[in-house]
Amino acid sequence: MEMEITWGNVIRVWWAYFWRNLIALIAAVVIGAIVGGILGFVMGMLGVPVTTIQFVTAPIGAAIGIALSIIPMKLILGKDFGKFRLVLVSNTPSTQRSVGANL
Repeated sequence: MEMEITWGNVIRVWWAYFWRNLIALIAAVVIGAIVGGILGFVMGMLGVPVTTIQFVTAPIGAAIGIALSIIPMKLILGKDFGKFRLVLVSNTPSTQRSVGANL
């Protein structure tokens, strides 16, 4: 049964996503720093200019951050919030779903 979207429910879902995303952000910063540091060191040893190193490592850091930002959303989908559970519901009847719908 569909529930009313109240501010209390919204805040509970937001908080569940927010703190998980904060942890993912910290992990992305740490992983990005390690990867960027290693790449920067290697490229620096090869004589690559600093601006080129920044041009290469910045998108890699952004990609790491974007990749890790998906994890908190996956963690809260299906989570039980006491009075409700956050799930995805299909708009089409099960007989009309395509074979590759689970991708």
